[in-house]
Amino acid sequence: MRNGHYIILYVIKLRTMINKDTSQKLMSSKLLLLILSTVTLISMVSIPNSVFAQGTTESDAVASEEASSKDPITLINEIRGLLTQANNQYVAGDQVGAAETVRVAYLDHYEFLEGPLAALDPTLMEATEILIREDLVAAMENNSSVAVVQDLLNTINTNLDKAELLFQQA
Repeated sequence: MRNGHYIILYVIKLRTMINKDTSQKLMSSKLLLLILSTVTLISMVSIPNSVFAQGTTESDAVASEEASSKDPITLINEIRGLLTQANNQYVAGDQVGAAETVRVAYLDHYEFLEGPLAALDPTLMEATEILIREDLVAAMENNSSVAVVQDLLNTINTNLDKAELLFQQA
C-alpha cells in the first residue's frame, strides 16, 4: 500500500501545479479520478490474502472448512444425495443445473474425500474422481441420453460403495 500513498501524494502535487483555468480543472479532476481508480484496483490486487485475490467468499471458506472436518462416510452420503439430485434435474431436462450440482458434489465434498480414499485405494480414488469431474459432467453438458447418465451414476455409486466399505474396515 506504500506505493498507493506515493501515487496519491504525486496526484495532489500535480493537481496544485495545474492552472486555475476551468477546462484544465475539469481535465485534472478526470485525471485524478482515473488515478485514484487505478490505485484502488492495484491495492485490491496486491493484497495476497484478500477475498478478491482468492476468488472465494467467506461463506465458501466456511463451507470448505465444514466439509473438510466431516468423516468420510458423511461425505460419501452427501455426494450420493447430490448425485441423486443431479439425476432428477437431468431427467427433468435441466442439464445445466444437473451439471452444476455434480460440480458441487465434486468440489464441496469429493475433494475432501480424495486424500483419505487415496491412502486406502489410490486407483479407486482416481477412477471415481474422473467419473464425477469429467465423464458425468461432460455427459450432462453434451445432452447424452438419460441411460448413459444413469450408467455413469451407477458406476460412481458402485465406487462409492467400495469406498464406504474401505472406510468402515479401516
